[in-house]
Amino acid sequence: MGHRIERMWIVWERQRRSEELARKLGCSFHVLDIKGLRRYPVSTARTVALLVRHRPRHLFVQNPSMVLAALACSYGMLTGNVVVVDRHTTFLLNKPKRLSVRRTVFLALHRFTLRTASLTIVTNDYLANLVRQEGGRPIVLADPLPSLSPTAAPPLQGQRNVLVISSFGEDEPIAEVLEACRQLGVPDVRVFISGNPRKGTADWPARAPSNVTFTGFIPGQDFVNLLFEADAVVVLTKADHTMLCGCYEAVAAGKPLITSDKEELRQYFRGAEFVEAEADSIRSGLRRVLDDLSTYKARTLAMQDEISRSWTRAFAALEATLVTADRGRQSSPDATPPSPEQST
Repeated sequence: MGHRIERMWIVWERQRRSEELARKLGCSFHVLDIKGLRRYPVSTARTVALLVRHRPRHLFVQNPSMVLAALACSYGMLTGNVVVVDRHTTFLLNKPKRLSVRRTVFLALHRFTLRTASLTIVTNDYLANLVRQEGGRPIVLADPLPSLSPTAAPPLQGQRNVLVISSFGEDEPIAEVLEACRQLGVPDVRVFISGNPRKGTADWPARAPSNVTFTGFIPGQDFVNLLFEADAVVVLTKADHTMLCGCYEAVAAGKPLITSDKEELRQYFRGAEFVEAEADSIRSGLRRVLDDLSTYKARTLAMQDEISRSWTRAFAALEATLVTADRGRQSSPDATPPSPEQST
């Protein structure tokens, strides 16, 4: 039996948000990133071994994986310890409602984890309301601005260079971005689209205009170097009620930001230029930003300060809620922890 750990954070896939939060919360951080058919049995066995060996009083997990979240909540039920699930996009938002065994199992685990976790962290108020509707205890904490620094300056081809941060997900308006670039009509502007275009179903490079370069997947520091050399950053989605990692990265680098006109994004990234997922709107947004880079850069720098102060307040509320939940568990292992509203 190993020594007991006060706070432990386990993930089954590496994600910057979890690493940042684990560090700020003083957690022992464990990445169990197993690929292929071995993923679930091996990850489950290693997770159980960690829990038995260290018996964390505060266990934090990242969801996805839903299986990891369910395992953590079971640990909380058995031990009476505090379990916190950091919930990302596993709410089946913007997904067609098709009846299947997989969906049925997913929804069962979804409800179990929301109702059983001591606390569920989400990134916006809309998701917090979904947690409450299922009987869960939510707290809102957006991503912290990442600490980024360039180490080199990659040579870029345009007098002005735009970085489109993409993962080629189904929610991203890639075709509309390409058409906007084709119609841009601004000389000496180069657009770089990050991510692996082969993840999409279309042959995007073959459809791209001459002012667009697909970078392919760029490893960590190389991506940061490209980000800092860009004059403006574009991060877009067609999905509602979601936050975008690329927006945090753009603000952290002090870059003018063009993003989707969605309620949660508009409320949080107030100094950005907001566009619809249409070629004409994207093109117009690009022109406005490129024609007035100094103003948009100043707006981003103001956002840096505003977001940092807002995040510090939200993080303090999380810490206070954890203390209250811990006290509630110690006084009565069967007691339901107080809601974040009661503790802050």
